[in-house]
Amino acid sequence: MPTFRIATFFLVILIYCIFSNFEVMASGDTGSLPDKFLGSFKLEKSENFDEFLASKGVNWFVRKMIQMASITKIFQKSADKPNRYTAINLSSKENTKWEDWALNEPFEAKGLDGTRHKITFGLPDENTLTENHVRIEYEGDNDETYHYTREGDYLILKMSNEKITCRRFFKVQPENKK
Repeated sequence: MPTFRIATFFLVILIYCIFSNFEVMASGDTGSLPDKFLGSFKLEKSENFDEFLASKGVNWFVRKMIQMASITKIFQKSADKPNRYTAINLSSKENTKWEDWALNEPFEAKGLDGTRHKITFGLPDENTLTENHVRIEYEGDNDETYHYTREGDYLILKMSNEKITCRRFFKVQPENKK
């Protein structure tokens, strides 16, 4: 009889643990974005960006136009919701503003190329922010993942295609230094 009670006790504990863990997973706890990624960052320089665009099939004239564009990236906390954010891309071509997103929660929005994207921001570790894009309008399109890290006064964006990796350096704006 005591063995039955012990087994029942452990079974109850196991069921409790499973359901408690399920509640945590179902609650959508997405975590928070470290402060070092928050602020305003203006593009200052790029490495291998022309080669990266060429590897994606972008023609010479369009590559030059893209490279001449001024870009500022802004990451902000939501004013009224915890663990929700806004990402803004300001460029001389077109601006984007993605509001009320959370880490690891996909959302649909217009990308810088003017087409609809499924976008997911993630935080694989405390030093890397990822931004994944799937172009909804192009069936069979490969997704792209951008990796952001911080080094000193720079937000560094790393992108890869085939065997080409480029880095773009965005300098923190003084009024938003983190």
